[in-house]
Formats: sequence, C-alpha cells, structure tokens
Amino acid sequence: MVLQVYYWPMLARGAALVRMLEHTGTEYTYTSDKGEMAKLASAFGASVADTFAPPIVVDGDVMVSQSVASCLYVGEKVGLLPDSINKFKAMQYCADIVDTFEGNLGKHNEAADALKAFLEGSRFKSLMANLERGIKGPFYFGDEPSAVDFFLLQHMDWRSWTIFDPLKEAPYNVDVLKEYPKVVAIRDALRATDAYKKFDKMKPMGPIKEEILCAFKA
Repeated sequence: MVLQVYYWPMLARGAALVRMLEHTGTEYTYTSDKGEMAKLASAFGASVADTFAPPIVVDGDVMVSQSVASCLYVGEKVGLLPDSINKFKAMQYCADIVDTFEGNLGKHNEAADALKAFLEGSRFKSLMANLERGIKGPFYFGDEPSAVDFFLLQHMDWRSWTIFDPLKEAPYNVDVLKEYPKVVAIRDALRATDAYKKFDKMKPMGPIKEEILCAFKA
C-alpha cells in the first residue's frame, strides 16, 4: 500500500514526512489540493474521519493527523523508529521541539521588539539547552538518524530559512544558535544527505520581514 501524504504545497509542518520518505526511498503520493484535503480534514467540513487538519497520512485504512503523530507513524513505517528507541521519549522530544519553535518562537516573531527580546531572553536559552541535552550525539538516539531527528530538521529548516540564517548575515551578524552545536549538527548532517540535496519539488521558505529583523542591527 502506497502511503498518501496530505499537506499544503510547502514544507513547514509536513516536511518531516517528505524528508523521511525521500531519505528511505519509500514510494508515496503527495496531495496539496484543498478540495481533496477537505474530504479528510474536519477543519474543512469533512465528517467521515477524525483527522482535523493537515498534515494527514493515509495508510490503507489508517488515517493519522497532527505533525507529531504523523511523523512518528511514518517514521516507524519506514524503519526510522526502531524498537530500540523509547517511544515515549521520542514523543517527549517531538513535543519539546514543538514547544520551542511553535509554542514559543512562533509566538514572538511577528514584531521586532518581541522577537529580539525572546531570542535574547532566558526562555529561548532554556528551551534550546533542553533540546541540546536530549541529543545523545551525533543524532538524538546515537549514530543513526531517527524520526525525531527529521522532526527537528523540519523545524530547524523552517526557522533557519526564516530567522536564524538571515540573522547570521550582514547587517545583523547575530548567531543565536552558537551555543547549541548538537542541534545544529543534526540539521547540517541531514541537509548533507543525497536525498535532501536532490529534493527540489518545494522551495525553501524566505526570510521574515526586514522590519522585524531590523531590531538586531547594531
């Protein structure tokens, strides 16, 4: 049975699914048409399933939504969540990643002063240090990447493209990730894989507005 992925025509919250499937050479279909997604997503009026919104994964009679659940489901399906990994820790680490990049950073990137205060404050440092401590090295659970590593890549790509990378360039020259080498190493290692480099069906997201980043000008 070919796995079916339903998500918008962008990476964002569906990126881990695509990256894992590409990495393992697993056949899949990708649907981003809203009309088709509306047949499965309760948010768009569907009443035949219990999947609220994309990303949604369909595997035969099984339908799974929510970014963490769908990531871990696909990860297990393609061999990136083996029995040697504690599944509850995997869930915790994914939830920690969501807390860091969506629940916190994502709520402070709409205004210049708010973003600067958050990235320079203790909350961001505590959240990132917590992620760093969870990584055994070089990947979360050791020598081989897991579904959790691809979930981290999903969020690191998203925020690197939009915030972290632009801030490292002139005129800002600010590296907010320098104290978290293991987090950065996972992103860079997975970006260096052939599957990542060859995937060109969706483009990276662009930086957030300059008027928000401008608070970091020296």
